[in-house]
Amino acid sequence: MSLSKQMIQIKTIGAIAYEERDAGEAGIYPGMLCKVVSDGDVELHDDEGGRSECLLAIEDSLQGRGVDTVYTVNYPVRLEIFRPGEEFHGLLQAGQVISIGEGLISAGDGTFKSATDSGLSIDSIIAYAMEAEDLSGGSNTLIHMRAA
Repeated sequence: MSLSKQMIQIKTIGAIAYEERDAGEAGIYPGMLCKVVSDGDVELHDDEGGRSECLLAIEDSLQGRGVDTVYTVNYPVRLEIFRPGEEFHGLLQAGQVISIGEGLISAGDGTFKSATDSGLSIDSIIAYAMEAEDLSGGSNTLIHMRAA
């Protein structure tokens, strides 16, 4: 099955939970895991293996921006909160080799990485891989995931 990676959202259950907040830092791409900080801005989730809601930056298609367009500081970031069972394209960290069904955690830089060798508890898993990927020689890549 070939998936279009023109948008982050793949499958939702019920009403879509959108938010829009200003970028508190540069380098936020659609598909990256984010967090809301004390001033109300959004930044990349920076706690490797840390617990997090599944809050992802999504493409700003209303402004003609796709999944490869980075958000700049103070620019409004379109966000979606993915609930368990909902599917999306998340940004997998370069160097990862994952299998379908593998648990994914925060890599601490807004990307996801395998939980297999991390020694972290199941509470740290944010999503599961819905496709196998070998990025051992590649770069960060959007892959199909399901929210945990």
